[in-house]
Amino acid sequence: MTARTSPRVRSGRTLRAALALLPALALAAFGGCQVDVGDQSCTEQSIVNDKDDPCPYGPPGGPKVQETGCPEITILDPSACTTAPSWQEVYGILSGPTAGCTIGGCHGAAPGARGIFLSAESSDAFYDELKGYSGSQGYPYVNEEDPSRSWILCNLRGTPGGGAPMPPPSGLSDADYAIVEAWAQCGLRRTGGGGGDAGP
Repeated sequence: MTARTSPRVRSGRTLRAALALLPALALAAFGGCQVDVGDQSCTEQSIVNDKDDPCPYGPPGGPKVQETGCPEITILDPSACTTAPSWQEVYGILSGPTAGCTIGGCHGAAPGARGIFLSAESSDAFYDELKGYSGSQGYPYVNEEDPSRSWILCNLRGTPGGGAPMPPPSGLSDADYAIVEAWAQCGLRRTGGGGGDAGP
C-alpha cells in the first residue's frame, strides 16, 4: 500500500520550491536593467525654466537641477597682469551687440531676466549688479572679496555649475571669452587695466 502525502504537505513543498527559484528568476528578469534612467532625468545642462527643454519633468514643480559650485578661477600673479584687459573692455563686450546682455529681452529692461538688470548706460551699475548677484551658487557672480570664487567664467561658457551659456544659445565667441577670462584671472578689477587697483 502506497503512503499518501497530505495536500497540506504538498502545498508546503511547492511553496518552498517556488521561493527557492525567486532569486534566479529575479536575476534573469532584471539582470540587464540599469540603475540609471537615461533621459528620464534632468542634467546640469537642462534649462529648468524652458518648457521645450528635453528634460522630461520640466517646470513647474518638477525636479530642479542642483548646481555644484563652479571651478575656481586661477588668479595670476600681478606681474603677469601688466597688460590685463580693463573692466571697460569687458563691459564693452558684455553690453555690446555680440553679447547683448543689455538688450530689452535679456537684462536691459528692468527688472531684467531672473531679476538681473544690467545697465547699458553705466558700467559701474552693471558691475555692481554682477557683484551683488549670487544665484544658486551662494557666492557672487563677480566676487571682489575672493576673485577665484566667482562664477562669471563658467556661466559664460555654460560649464557644469554655471547653468546655460551666456549669451544663449552658445555663449561668447572664443576671442571675447579670452578677454573676459584674462580680466578675471587678474582679479576682476573694476578700475584700471594691467596693474590697476583692485578696488572700485
